[in-house]
Amino acid sequence: MGGENAFSDFQLNVYNFETAFKSKPARYATIRFDPNNTCNLHCVYCHNHRSDQTIDADQFRQFLAEKVRDVSYFQVGCIMEPTLDRRLTDFLLTIARSPARPAHTLMLQTNGLLLHTHDHGKMVEAGLTNLSVSLDVADPQTQKELRSGMSLAKVVRNIDTFRKGAPDVSVEIISVVTTSNVDQMPGLVDLALNLGARRVILRELLYYPKSDVVDHSRMRQLLLKVGEFQRMEESLSATFNGRIEMIFAPNETLDALARRMLNESRPEALLPSPQFHQA
Repeated sequence: MGGENAFSDFQLNVYNFETAFKSKPARYATIRFDPNNTCNLHCVYCHNHRSDQTIDADQFRQFLAEKVRDVSYFQVGCIMEPTLDRRLTDFLLTIARSPARPAHTLMLQTNGLLLHTHDHGKMVEAGLTNLSVSLDVADPQTQKELRSGMSLAKVVRNIDTFRKGAPDVSVEIISVVTTSNVDQMPGLVDLALNLGARRVILRELLYYPKSDVVDHSRMRQLLLKVGEFQRMEESLSATFNGRIEMIFAPNETLDALARRMLNESRPEALLPSPQFHQA
């Protein structure tokens, strides 16, 4: 690449934006961008700190123009909820009109509760290719127990409305699998099919016992036993074979990436070398 900096997977947020803004131009395979640093849900398994900090829109535009040579995959919304930022569609259009317009994928990652408050037409204009919505289960009560503040009915309605306004955007559902919902995954996949989703991503719960954010007593109860995730995968694959794409991410494949994302998404520079716990 002619001596240029190159990054495979870069997380851009309020904690590292100033440093990134001062960096040399680079090429990126993936950029995962959080314009804000808060969320409207309190998921039991969320390890991330929150604040009212945001990324300045003009500086973001300058960063894309001067620091990004090219990028293949650009995701808006990573560890926080981007629909809480009223500037969301402006950020998407800024990406689309910059050298950072992704060659392959422009994704919005959201919990879907406020999806209806943003202009779907502007998302289409920006070239949005994928909408990823976080849903853990098709049962409203279990959903609320895992994700405080969640309204399943509202999210389902918002996805349905979005698909009517942006039919060419691929929808996917992403779920965190715990002891509370592992047996309810068939219902979630059925819901995804009914919503017209093209893919379901199932991620095994990760737990970092030195976190100062999570409720440790609840986290330990939610950890899957050895073999549970694999049994779920085998059962779902047999039941839904060929009907929808399913991606299974057990903790052994997630741990390194999740640890790095946590390190890059908190006020302190690094986590204190936590050890992964498995029941």
